[in-house]
Amino acid sequence: MPFQPLPDDQPSCTVECPACGHRGLVYEQQLGLLGPCPVCGAARPRYMGSVAPGSGRQVSFGRFRDLLDEPRLLSLIEEALGLCPLDAECFADAQGREVPLEDIHYALQGNAGWQGQVYNLHMNRAR
Repeated sequence: MPFQPLPDDQPSCTVECPACGHRGLVYEQQLGLLGPCPVCGAARPRYMGSVAPGSGRQVSFGRFRDLLDEPRLLSLIEEALGLCPLDAECFADAQGREVPLEDIHYALQGNAGWQGQVYNLHMNRAR
């Protein structure tokens, strides 16, 4: 039976593919169930640790994606990560290379200060 998270669960563990370096968030319960890398299909991603441990302010990838029309989130992505928006869900680095949205979410969730800002944006919208 495939893994099914509980409604209140949020991904909190980071993994990295040893072949291509792609990073992503998974649920803690998935650590022993991980399949191949979603980007390159190579070896199973390895556990890198938890995201901003103890903050209690994680925002799921789906909820993060819902915030992409928020100008303050776009400003945070530009200022904190140096990325420029290309369109609704695409961003590029200074060399013009596209950066996966999952990597942006990972980077913001991996820093407690940035994570708090994303969480506040989410909570302001939820209220």
